[in-house]
Amino acid sequence: MAAPAIETSGLDVGYPGRRSPVTVISGLELTVEAGTFLSILGSSGCGKSTFLRVVADLLAPLAGTIRVMGETPSAVRSGRGVGFVFQDSTLLPWRTARENVRLPIQVGRRSLSRMIDDRADELLELVGLSALSERLPHQLSGGQRQRLAIARALLGEPRLLLMDEPFGALDEITRDRLNDELLNLWRRTETTVLFVTHSIAEAVYLGQRVIVLAAHPGRIVADHDLRPLKGPDNRCSREDPAIVAAMARMRSALGAAS
Repeated sequence: MAAPAIETSGLDVGYPGRRSPVTVISGLELTVEAGTFLSILGSSGCGKSTFLRVVADLLAPLAGTIRVMGETPSAVRSGRGVGFVFQDSTLLPWRTARENVRLPIQVGRRSLSRMIDDRADELLELVGLSALSERLPHQLSGGQRQRLAIARALLGEPRLLLMDEPFGALDEITRDRLNDELLNLWRRTETTVLFVTHSIAEAVYLGQRVIVLAAHPGRIVADHDLRPLKGPDNRCSREDPAIVAAMARMRSALGAAS
């Protein structure tokens, strides 16, 4: 049996303080099975983004334990097992779309292999940007830049994809379209996804499972398995009464925790 993608026990997450550590999440107990699309929903300050930083080995936990695919976060990061997509696409403005996708493999290496070149082209096609591969970031729309950031994160074939409000700055129409494209990518790559969002509708539409975090300190106040409400491909209608009811329950959980 494969190890869980994420497994925490008594995990405290936060930052060093002048006199004592500032705890953002306290005593987190969470297990996420490999291949899951998990939405993490919560208001500002509940520790959603901070938790992703710990998973990615960008921040050390204050206490407790965390295993990522059965290993330490450091071991997984060293093996390029994690991809990260931020709200800002963080593209290099002087590099073309194709060059931006290739960047993670180029760091610390003199040249790319033919196989990596082919992989970059494959990913550009996967996210629908093959025809725009020679454009610079400023020549792309906001949605296209985010698709490019996702392609870059997938270049090393990560087993875990962390997404920190990647569509938060986009208009609703573009956001809905990219939600559908992300689900298609997830099904094709079978990558475990941890998706942070403020949007209840987005969390429910995308996630097989949604956890709701409250703040002060950050903690799980609701954990919803949405698979019984969706088709085998994790598809659903935003207008489905069962989906609307699930959103209402999460809105209630957020309200009770505030």
